[in-house]
Amino acid sequence: MNGRSSSKELIVLLIVLVVLGLQISSRSKLKTFEKQLQTLENSFSNSPIKISSTSNAVVNESNEGDWLVWGLAVEPKTLNLISVTSDMYARWMMFENVFEPLMVYDFDEVKLKPMLAKSYDFSPDGLELTFTLRDDINFSDGVPITADDVLFTYHTIINPKIDAADLAQLFIEVKDVQKIDDKTVKFYFHRPYFKALEIASFWVIGIFPKHIYEFADAEEFNKRISNHIGSGPYVLEKWDTGDKAVFVRNENYWGTKPKIKKLIYKFIVNDKARIQAIRSGDVDMIIPAPEQYVDVVKDKSFTEKYKCLAYWSPGTPYIYLGWNERTPYFADRRVRLAMTQMLDRKGILQHILKGSGKEVTGPFYVFGKDNDPNIKAWPYDVNEARRLLDEAGWKDTDGDGIRDKDGVAFKFKFSYSSDYILYQNIANVIKDSAAKIGVEVIADPIEWSILITRLPEHKFDAIIMGWGGDIVEDNYQIFHSSQIDNRGANYVCFKNDEADRMLEEIRRTIDDEKRIELSRKFHSLVHYEQPYTFLFTRPTYRIIDPRFENVVVHKLGLKPQEWFVPKEKQRYKD
Repeated sequence: MNGRSSSKELIVLLIVLVVLGLQISSRSKLKTFEKQLQTLENSFSNSPIKISSTSNAVVNESNEGDWLVWGLAVEPKTLNLISVTSDMYARWMMFENVFEPLMVYDFDEVKLKPMLAKSYDFSPDGLELTFTLRDDINFSDGVPITADDVLFTYHTIINPKIDAADLAQLFIEVKDVQKIDDKTVKFYFHRPYFKALEIASFWVIGIFPKHIYEFADAEEFNKRISNHIGSGPYVLEKWDTGDKAVFVRNENYWGTKPKIKKLIYKFIVNDKARIQAIRSGDVDMIIPAPEQYVDVVKDKSFTEKYKCLAYWSPGTPYIYLGWNERTPYFADRRVRLAMTQMLDRKGILQHILKGSGKEVTGPFYVFGKDNDPNIKAWPYDVNEARRLLDEAGWKDTDGDGIRDKDGVAFKFKFSYSSDYILYQNIANVIKDSAAKIGVEVIADPIEWSILITRLPEHKFDAIIMGWGGDIVEDNYQIFHSSQIDNRGANYVCFKNDEADRMLEEIRRTIDDEKRIELSRKFHSLVHYEQPYTFLFTRPTYRIIDPRFENVVVHKLGLKPQEWFVPKEKQRYKD
């Protein structure tokens, strides 16, 4: 699953289920869980929810200490957040822990507020944005953060020799960036851009220290996979490839230091092994697979012991099937639609995810304003899928049971991350479904760190992946035709003039209501064209060791930097 960076006033729906003592009995188990999800969808929270705890511990100096050990399903290929091959897992580990932006989203108000910057100012025409940096900020090695570091980060991202095409497109609307003085930097835009403040803040990227990352050879920078110097509250102590990455608290941190002194990310690919690891105390937090979460919350003794959370928030990913239009198979919309209609997507939700998700029809956060709830999913219709393939010229001309066209048999590889059992299960359904309409699917499981390098080069026929949504959504980087080549994120090579026009207009539309209208039109277009088969989204799931206090589910999710462990409950010593 890949998550990229992606301020309009936005009604943010946070729906929280704290499964403490949930019991589900025999045949009613699935229906009961579905009702819980429906309750989540119909609930609006205007304030953060603090998870109840058994302790009245006070946040004070005596509660400093302990570690947070997070069991992750995937090990990132790189921790260099500018690299095109960085992913959601790398951002979880590095962003705000090591690298910080100029402005940061308030997790409750869902508005950008100063972080490394102390103030900002737009010109009346919206074409100039000036940041004034704080005077008291420094990197973990004690070097002050200046405008030079901001300019270095910007120029590195847009450098065509740097492997950062998917980030560079975020700055297309930036005309120039200039240093006014050591603590003042000004951005100049070609035209007003609705995400100007977020992008210029380097949200989900952070400011890179020039004195550490400065390079003479771009290829040398591209090969850097990690560095321990940043401005955040933690520094990378070590990365034991194949095992874990260890972050220790930055004792020189310019801001308020977190209570937890060490963050450890243990890489545990097997879903069952992660559950066992939290049961045994080897890890403190995991992200269970959706179907796994449904099973564990049936156990009252488990939910009474652990904090079991399910919540919706912007950024919740959607899962999709991507059809590479540069292959002989998927350039024709009718073929892509046939691939969608051959699949019982509701059946996948019910039987593989055990009801723990929601069908989606487009690329927007399902509870957000940009999403058009009136668009209905394409129906599951095997006969219609066959008819569409016939109409597109794919017929079995040689009687071998496999359709063909112009001498090419309809046999394609379906690539997916071998690290994720959910994708394996869905791949099996796709293979069986395709066989019923005369198409042969060859399963192609690939280690995630390898698969992510193939995507920008379009070295696949079809894939299953997930995109984590932005807080304020902009689909330019994954659907605009300019993002096909030069290692952009339009992996499926979708090229549509009307889509390009819409995406460009969305970017320069500042008025929220007009932009929402445009976004919904774009939703309708991609629903019709089916560059992706949009499968489902689901709540964010977390299982957390009970000793952690101040665990709050904000509108934008969890903030482990706020957590602490009472001294008497601490498991690890410094």
